[in-house]
Amino acid sequence: MAVHKTTIKDIANKAGVSIALVSFVMNNKIGRNYRVNAETAKKILAVAEELNYQPNNAARSLRSGRSRTIGVIVSDISNPFFADIARRIEDNAYKYNYTVFFGSSDENTSKLENLIDVMVNKGVDGLVVVPCHGSEEVIRKLAETSLPLVLLDRTISDLDVSNVLLNNKKAALLAMDCLIRQGCRRIELISYSMSLSNIADREYGYQISMKAHGFGEYGHIHRLRFKDISDQMIRVLGEGLSREAEAFVFATNTLAVEGLKALNKMNVIVPRDVAVVGFDDSEAFDLYYTTLTHIKQPIEQFGYEVVELIVKAINQKDRSQCTTIVLNPELVEGNSSCRHVKRLF
Repeated sequence: MAVHKTTIKDIANKAGVSIALVSFVMNNKIGRNYRVNAETAKKILAVAEELNYQPNNAARSLRSGRSRTIGVIVSDISNPFFADIARRIEDNAYKYNYTVFFGSSDENTSKLENLIDVMVNKGVDGLVVVPCHGSEEVIRKLAETSLPLVLLDRTISDLDVSNVLLNNKKAALLAMDCLIRQGCRRIELISYSMSLSNIADREYGYQISMKAHGFGEYGHIHRLRFKDISDQMIRVLGEGLSREAEAFVFATNTLAVEGLKALNKMNVIVPRDVAVVGFDDSEAFDLYYTTLTHIKQPIEQFGYEVVELIVKAINQKDRSQCTTIVLNPELVEGNSSCRHVKRLF
């Protein structure tokens, strides 16, 4: 048996008003810019809710030329950093009456390109993309189209497109200054073997800090492959400890989690044996036996700024106007960076 779908005609009949008036109110309900009697508008909305009215978004899209959807492609939606940002993007987009489609590239250029094609074919009004390793050409081609685009967390050099980024150089300097204040000199960085702007800036911050304090000759950056991190982590940490490293800085939250797990397997006690600074918050850190010093990123601000930029790009006719927003990190100090306990080996 067919189920009757409520139409604006049904709402008009029950509310005792014209179909045109119902259409006007329903199409403007987000902005509350009715220009009609407030009580009448309130009555129409109440009847629509009572009848469980669901707007025909496909028809609305044909009339307006917009789908009221935004595509967001991150590297890994299961990563707490991207999951938290995705939640904020969804909440902020809803305020503008936008629905968000999410996808994960898994740091794979082919998958990123496929996700872009799928979302474009779905008719999204704009895209928010976290560039992955090797995706420069894909992003450049996308930027040449008329589709509004904002890059998140990472950028592509010499590309005129809006970005929302962290000051990653400053983030690395905060981590290094914390450890150096604690008396650490032999500090090593655990990073990724990927050409990503955020990683490159964190490595740069580490390098200039080591040189500025006269420790440049010792500096070690371990670049791990994105896949199969566990075995690589044990190896590089072992190499560092054999050099009597006093501290490790982990360039991402995933690396920090894997690093702490590896240190546990190696029976290395933090911070008694080695100091540690991580990146981002993680529920796993709460379960660790000591509080983790880490760099905190402004998740809420990321989610807010990227939605403001993509909505602005969708609404403006001049797509050549690009904006770069750089957000500031914060150091959250725990016990993992304290080197007041004498080494026992």
